[in-house]
Amino acid sequence: MTFAEKFAPALALAASLFLPQAHAALGDSLVASGGDVVIRFEGSDAGYDSLISVNGSAEIFPNHATLVGTEWDLGTFAAGTAIDVVLHVLNTGAVFHSGSGAGNVDGLAHAWVTTDATGRTFVSFEDLVGGGDRDYNDHMFSFLGVTSPVPEPTSIALLLAGLGVLGFLASRLHRDDR
Repeated sequence: MTFAEKFAPALALAASLFLPQAHAALGDSLVASGGDVVIRFEGSDAGYDSLISVNGSAEIFPNHATLVGTEWDLGTFAAGTAIDVVLHVLNTGAVFHSGSGAGNVDGLAHAWVTTDATGRTFVSFEDLVGGGDRDYNDHMFSFLGVTSPVPEPTSIALLLAGLGVLGFLASRLHRDDR
């Protein structure tokens, strides 16, 4: 077995650490990338009626009356501007913010954030106080021009894991050559 054959899996893992990957987490924050921010309605599977607003904008995208794919240009935002998405549940009067949940009546995060490799950031809300059914499909939309910062400790852990695999394979190669 050649050197390249022995190290191919480890090299593939190490290379993947530097490629754009999807990142998903409950309660992630959102920030503008700098420039135009466009939001697109992605659907709803909720029993309740709801609307969203972004950074104090007018409420948009009634979840039961908006066609999937409908877009709204929110304007230009400076890079690093915090993006606060607010879900207003009309049937109950509940209001939920994206992010950690500190601004929510129940103190829980209600928005699941996923950033994919194409640069689109998807946000999906849970509309029930107390965490509800945790399906995060009650009001779904996506952004262009917004990112969800990947926590640095996770990146470091992934890099260390890749280097650990390389070290393990190198030690096995060294033993096999004896």
